[in-house]
Amino acid sequence: MGKDNFKKTVDNLWPKTRKELEKAIEETKKVIARGESYIKAVSARSVDKTRKISLSMKREKLYYILGKNIAKTPKSKWNSDKKIGELIKDIKILDKEIKKIK
Repeated sequence: MGKDNFKKTVDNLWPKTRKELEKAIEETKKVIARGESYIKAVSARSVDKTRKISLSMKREKLYYILGKNIAKTPKSKWNSDKKIGELIKDIKILDKEIKKIK
C-alpha cells in the first residue's frame, strides 16, 4: 500500500513540478542570454579602448619625432620642411581616427 500512495503522490505533484522546472529553465536561458550580450558589449568596448590607446601612443610618438625635427630645423624652414609637414598631417589623421572611436 505504501508504494501505491507514493506513486499517487508523485503522479499528483509531477505536473506542477514539471511546469515549475520548465519555467526555471526558461528564466535561466533568459539570464544566460543577457549575460552573453553583456559580455559581448564589454568585449567590444575593450577592443575600442585598446585601439584608442594604440592610436594615442602612435600619435605621441609622432609628436616626439616632430619635436626632434623642429629642434634641428631652423625656424624659417618649418613651413617648407616636407618631413615636418608629413608629421603634422599624420598627427591630424590619427586625431580624426581617435575621435571616431567612442
